[in-house]
Amino acid sequence: MDFSKLDSSCFNGAYKEFIELIGYKNTLLVYSLFAGQYVTFPKKFLSEQYLYAAIVNEYDGTNAKALAKKYGYSYSWVMKILKRKY
Repeated sequence: MDFSKLDSSCFNGAYKEFIELIGYKNTLLVYSLFAGQYVTFPKKFLSEQYLYAAIVNEYDGTNAKALAKKYGYSYSWVMKILKRKY
């Protein structure tokens, strides 16, 4: 059966949403890699190593609150990172 000719409404649950969001070919790739597995997507998109480096590099001595907002973390978390560095 050629599934690519089917409307997204023919697919089950998340696959329907994936087809509408990323297209049939990408959904088929996700399916082939993860079918039968329980997969969760972490809420935080960026790695901690990247965030640590970015915050340290972007910190100008006054913008900790702006960095917290930019990266979706609390001010206290950003300050904890900066205290480790400085």
